[in-house]
Amino acid sequence: MRVFCYFVEPASYTLDLANQIYDNIGINYCFIKSDTLVLSEKKSEKVFLDKMSLFSKFRFIFSQFKKNDLIIINGYNNYPFIITFLLNVFFLKRKFIASDSDTQLSIPNNLLRRYIKWFYLSIIFKNKYVLGFAGGSNSHKDLFRYYGMNEERIFLMPLMVDNAKFLQKDKQFPEIFTFLYVGRLVKHKNVGGLIEQFNNRFKEEVAVLRIIGSGDEEKYLKNKYSSNKVMFTGKKFNNDLVSEFQNASCFVCPSRFEPWGLVVNEALSSSLPVIVTKEVGASFDLITEKKTGYVADNMNDFGDRMLQLYNNPGLLSQYSANATELMRNHWNYDFYHKCLCSAINKVKKWR
Repeated sequence: MRVFCYFVEPASYTLDLANQIYDNIGINYCFIKSDTLVLSEKKSEKVFLDKMSLFSKFRFIFSQFKKNDLIIINGYNNYPFIITFLLNVFFLKRKFIASDSDTQLSIPNNLLRRYIKWFYLSIIFKNKYVLGFAGGSNSHKDLFRYYGMNEERIFLMPLMVDNAKFLQKDKQFPEIFTFLYVGRLVKHKNVGGLIEQFNNRFKEEVAVLRIIGSGDEEKYLKNKYSSNKVMFTGKKFNNDLVSEFQNASCFVCPSRFEPWGLVVNEALSSSLPVIVTKEVGASFDLITEKKTGYVADNMNDFGDRMLQLYNNPGLLSQYSANATELMRNHWNYDFYHKCLCSAINKVKKWR
C-alpha cells in the first residue's frame, strides 16, 4: 500500500519526525510551506508547494492522489486537504485521507461561526474515507467525535519531538531555582500573567524566571518586568535551547490557548517538572495522573503550584524522574511508529 504525507512546514520537530519515522518506513512526503518559525539545522530536499505555480500545485496534488492509497495531511482546512477531498468525491477510485490534527475540540461562541464550522467539519468527518489522526487522546479525539466521525476511524497519532536531543543521564538542578518559559511573546501565551505570579511569590526567594523567545509583546514585557530575577534572553535554537532546558529547575506554560505545546515534550524530555494551565493540549497525555507536574485551574493556582515545587525538593526530584521515565519509555518515536503502523494496517484491511 502506498502512503504519502503533506507536512505543513519544515520545522525542526517535523524534520526529526520525518527522518526518524517516515524515511525509515518508506513514506514519501512534501511540505505545504517553506518557511518556519521553529528553525532546524537540517535541510530538506523535498517538494515545497508554496514554491510552485498554481497549476503545478494542482498537478502535484492530483498526481499524489492517483499514486497513493492513503494520503496523510496535517490539518483539515488547507488547500491540499480540500483538493484531495474533492478529488475523492468525484473520482470512482476512492482513497483514504487522514487529517493529522493537533486541534482540541472548541465550539465557537458566535452562532454563525459555530454553524459554518459544524457544516464544514460534519461533511468531512462523516465521510467514511476520512480518518482522524489525533495528536492527543482526549479533546483532540473529541474534535473528530463531536463532528460525526465513526470511532473506528479515529486514531491516536501522538505529537512528538526528538526526545534524545534533550535527555540527560543524571539531572542536576541549579543552585538558584530556575523557572523556565520557552515560546512566543504574544498575548494568548499570557507571559505577563506568569511574571505577575512569579513577582508576587518570589520577591524574597532565591529564584529566577528565564523567558526564552520573542514576539509582539517582547518590548512591552521587557520594559515593564525585566529585572535581575526576570530575565529575557530572546530566541534560542538547537544546542543553546537544549542547554536552557537542561539547566532549569521547572518549566512553566501559562497559555490561555495552546492546541498542544511541543515545548512541554521538550521540557519533560529534559527531566523538568512542568506547570501548565488546563488549556494546554499536552496536559492530559503528559501531565494529568502522570505525576510529572501540575495542571493549574487558574493563574492564582498556577502561582501556588510554582511555590509548592520550589518549597519541596523531594517532590521536584520525583516529578523529574517521572518525566524522564515517561518520555524515555513511552511517549517516544517507538510509540508513534506503533500508532502509525496500526492505522496503516487498518486501512489495508478496509481497501
